[in-house]
Amino acid sequence: MEMTPYKRSIKDYIVVDRQQGLFRLNAEVYKDPYLFDLEMKKIFHEGWVYLAHESQLKVPNDYFTTYIGDTPIILVKTEDERIIGLINRCRHRGALVCRQEKGNSKFFRCPYHGWTYSNYGKLVGIPDKEGYPEHFDIENLGLIRIPKLVNYYGFIFGSLSSKAPEFEDYIGEAGKLLRLIALKFPGGIEVLKGIHKYGMQVNWKLAFENAVDHYHAPFVHESYFEAVGHEPGKRIDLRSKDLSLYLGKGHLVDLMFRDYEVYEIDEKGIPWYLKDNNNLNEIEKKWAAKITFHLGIFPNVIIFDVASPGPTIRVIRPVTVDYTEVYAYYYLPKNAPREYKERELRASLRFYGPAGMGTPDDVEVLKLAMEGYNVKDEKGKYNDLSRGTHRDFKDHEILELVNAEMIGHGTDDTGYRGFYKWWAKVIFNEELSI
Repeated sequence: MEMTPYKRSIKDYIVVDRQQGLFRLNAEVYKDPYLFDLEMKKIFHEGWVYLAHESQLKVPNDYFTTYIGDTPIILVKTEDERIIGLINRCRHRGALVCRQEKGNSKFFRCPYHGWTYSNYGKLVGIPDKEGYPEHFDIENLGLIRIPKLVNYYGFIFGSLSSKAPEFEDYIGEAGKLLRLIALKFPGGIEVLKGIHKYGMQVNWKLAFENAVDHYHAPFVHESYFEAVGHEPGKRIDLRSKDLSLYLGKGHLVDLMFRDYEVYEIDEKGIPWYLKDNNNLNEIEKKWAAKITFHLGIFPNVIIFDVASPGPTIRVIRPVTVDYTEVYAYYYLPKNAPREYKERELRASLRFYGPAGMGTPDDVEVLKLAMEGYNVKDEKGKYNDLSRGTHRDFKDHEILELVNAEMIGHGTDDTGYRGFYKWWAKVIFNEELSI
């Protein structure tokens, strides 16, 4: 009989040999339905997840629907301009009370029996109320409000658990990069209208990993690089100065040093958005001019910083153990020059968009990986995450910006090893020595 994850330990899933520099992951982490249920409980229901950006709720009575794990959520900007989170489930017979992805309304009416709620969650209408006892308690039958919700520099996070850790403890060092994204542009950022939604026949962790994977780009996306002018047959330098960072708490970064287009900088090499920018300190300004990055915030969002191939917020929604939905939202600086906005949006659509050249590549190759995970051979069932174990380092100038726990070369598995170290702690309450 299959042993459930409750009776297993981390040794059943991860093999570490520090002397040989090995870090191997049993592919069952992507296939085991019992483990998936445990992840939904301990990671998604008891922890923090990303929900939305404040620009998606612009005016009072705007709403936006999303999920915490498998729990449907309505975010509402109330008339006093607070943002609250409500569980999208009628207290009568359980149907969703809001079926639209976004809109503006003071009320939500259940399509099943017509129970109506204010956008604060209060039950305000029951058809044929006389059919219920005189003292029927409607005061306690409002939509359930999620107990924890935080707006952090415009990025909204929530938790279904009142016992979830304090947000500052959860976000940790990743908060410094969220601050950088939010404040380096005068006027801030805004999410554009529309959504690129697609399904993947993969486990949610694999979808998360791939979004911060530097190593795969010249192989999976070879046709894209050739199309944009990269010399055919010539590999991109996999030994560049780019970095893989593990920030702690499951958060990781694919960090790239990039040059800026001519029209973005002045004669001193300063990007337009850092001129007269009083939001950032001098160290933040220095790094805002030097780097771009993919920031993976555990467990469900990857933010692609503004730089080609385009600024994107990618939200991961686990549906089943082997099926994941991805919601991609494009964002831009509010006050950017027109040519800057046009270039970034074109870049986003060209690579990440519905007809883009990048996303279909990723969807296909990850499907192939999931098929490979069906192998039951004892030796063949492990994925290798050992790249860079011999050269992880702790001393780098990036530490003046963010206090990374582990630093590796851009194509190394440094971030993933940290991710699974934290995953093991949350799921099994075991410390993994790596």
